[in-house]
Amino acid sequence: MTSLWWDTLPEHLTAPLGEPVDGDESADVVIVGAGYTGLWTAYYLLTTQPGIRVTLLEAEHAGFGASGRNGGWCSALFPASVGKMAAMSDRESAIRLQRAMHDTVDDIGDVVQAEGWDVHWAKGGTVVAARTPLQWQRAQEEIAEWRSWGFGEEDYRLLGADEARQHIGATDVIGATYTPHCAAIHPARLVRHLARSVVDRGGVIHEHSPVTELRPGFVRTPRGRVRALYDA
Repeated sequence: MTSLWWDTLPEHLTAPLGEPVDGDESADVVIVGAGYTGLWTAYYLLTTQPGIRVTLLEAEHAGFGASGRNGGWCSALFPASVGKMAAMSDRESAIRLQRAMHDTVDDIGDVVQAEGWDVHWAKGGTVVAARTPLQWQRAQEEIAEWRSWGFGEEDYRLLGADEARQHIGATDVIGATYTPHCAAIHPARLVRHLARSVVDRGGVIHEHSPVTELRPGFVRTPRGRVRALYDA
């Protein structure tokens, strides 16, 4: 399976990052999956605890799944409203989670800049245009909802017709909503740069090593096991 993102990767980012597991070995931490979740976990473990032994097991190649083939957005948009999250926990927890999503966008941008990764990072925010009276009403209601949760204009705001047209070239725009918490990225570049950084920091990525058994303290693959000092 291929995609635009993988087809436009520079050659140096397509090179294999690790051989399949071959025999038994051990590590301090074993992570199943070399997508964003696994790779960012490994990156921060290796950054904050130099010398720790981290091994990732990936069934295909690092970034093969949704991490390397998605819409190309690094966004604080969440697949549930703050109200729904609050109903599942409480008001303050829901607000903290949303603010953490905001912070994460900037954290990723900071790492990209510090590491010098060329991932086509462009933080321009999200504009959602309203072209009908009903859409404009919903836009106003959405911003009012954000205000009720304590989020100000620095996070979410309404744009009038003229200001909205400065951001987008759509026709018949009445207005829009805007949030700065979104960046465009090349996801395959990001995930492969991240994976390469993990390896450069001493992490081990075993590509083409599907996990067939997972138990506290060890993980089994078709060609060997990896024991972990720590288990979660």
